[in-house]
Amino acid sequence: MTRRTSGRDLIDGMVDARQREMPDLDRPGYELARRAVRLGVLLEDALAPVLASRNLTKSDYGVLSALRLVGAPYELRPSDLKTRLLLTSGGVTTVLKRLEKAGLIEREQDTTDGRSSWVRLTNTGIETAGATMQAWSEAESHFFQAVPPELRQAASDTLHEVLLAIGDLEPPTPQTKKRRERSSQKTLMAL
Repeated sequence: MTRRTSGRDLIDGMVDARQREMPDLDRPGYELARRAVRLGVLLEDALAPVLASRNLTKSDYGVLSALRLVGAPYELRPSDLKTRLLLTSGGVTTVLKRLEKAGLIEREQDTTDGRSSWVRLTNTGIETAGATMQAWSEAESHFFQAVPPELRQAASDTLHEVLLAIGDLEPPTPQTKKRRERSSQKTLMAL
């Protein structure tokens, strides 16, 4: 593997110490893990002001963006949010309560399944999600501006392959109320 010699990053020192003190440990996996974590920390620090200025947490943003990106009418079940955001059921409930109190989402009982509900963005939630996603995108662009576009793409492609190799696959397409109603109508029409 060709390594640039123009500088050392924070992880290089950690790798050197680990190699010196514990040479029998898996170096390539360690480097990948440390660099992935370090990039995540740096990116999170750079993006934190976007959320703080809107009084949102990272989990709040995850829910708002997941609902916004599913398309109109911007609704999902809490179980779909849990799967997509890697939160616990309790974590989803806490976030939903906070967003509902802020007037960004509303919840509606599922008329076909009394055990479930739908979470939907309010008009204010749609506006907040859109504005926050735009600001987040601008902050990401600024964060990565020193990285050449071809390097960004190569890094993204490589991490994509790593995630697929370890089994981190896309979850099934969530069932929206609209899709569910269309599916029910087709079933009735077929009868």
